[in-house]
Amino acid sequence: MKKTIISGFIISIIGAILLAIGLGLKGNKSIVFEDLKPVIADSTKVTQAHTYKDINKLDIDVKDVNVEFREGKNYSVRYEGAKSSSPTVKKSGNQLQIKGRLSSHSIRFNGMSMYDDYYRNSDRNKMIITLPKDSKLDELNLKLSDSLLSQVNMTGIEADRVKASIHDTKLDLRDANFGNVELSAGDSDISMTNTVLSNGKLDLNDTDVRLDGGSLMQVAMNITEGDVDYNNLSIQGGNLRNNDGDIKMSNTQIQGGYKIDDTDGDILVSRVTVDGYRVQSNDGDVRLFEQTTSNGNVLEKNSNSDNVLDIISNDGDITVN
Repeated sequence: MKKTIISGFIISIIGAILLAIGLGLKGNKSIVFEDLKPVIADSTKVTQAHTYKDINKLDIDVKDVNVEFREGKNYSVRYEGAKSSSPTVKKSGNQLQIKGRLSSHSIRFNGMSMYDDYYRNSDRNKMIITLPKDSKLDELNLKLSDSLLSQVNMTGIEADRVKASIHDTKLDLRDANFGNVELSAGDSDISMTNTVLSNGKLDLNDTDVRLDGGSLMQVAMNITEGDVDYNNLSIQGGNLRNNDGDIKMSNTQIQGGYKIDDTDGDILVSRVTVDGYRVQSNDGDVRLFEQTTSNGNVLEKNSNSDNVLDIISNDGDITVN
């Protein structure tokens, strides 16, 4: 037993000496495990800057990068962050393509501890896209994952056609004007202020939506799971379908009618300007101003109008006041 303890002590001393030598020779490299394969991590930081003219189509496909739109004199792209997430930028005619490198969350080991690389890199990886004042894009294509899309010191983004796919991303826009919108999102948050969306479809999963100011014109919104908050909107046609989540609508004007269908969730409507209502919950309490009912009965007010707010919930309370 004594020999075993002595042998272990000697081995520990030798290991400590070798570790000290390795550290002295700058051998303390972080290891990234990608698909269970250990790889020496590249922690190099880079800065890239590009300036362009005459852009009317913008394609952005990035991951682990926070994207900021800003107003400036020229079209430009600036990236600051980890080299491993740096994008390639190409211009073809009037089209600008920004494509990030393929990456995934990876586990790093630095000799002392293990951690998820994403949570240390995502905040420092930033892409700043500058658009001239009053510029308008014919087409904007977005594909974002583990990102944040926002506007800084900019009045808004305008595009005739928008196609976006986002995952685990926060979308925060102000004063944007998007036509022919196709947006799909998963595990995300969408916040838009004074933004116009027209002629489009939003397919959202596990995504909360807040629209404050602006308008929806002939927009169909389908949500698998998520809460919705409309405030101070102008709505012209369209509909909202929610499979699981609460819906709140306030200070909103409706033209051409609007339909809300919520499978499982409470609905609160207040201070809405519309000509008529039709309200029903199959399993829940319903209030339409002074009228009340429950268990599948329908409440109506001027329901023969062409401009009706039609609300139905399969399981949830509905309050209109």
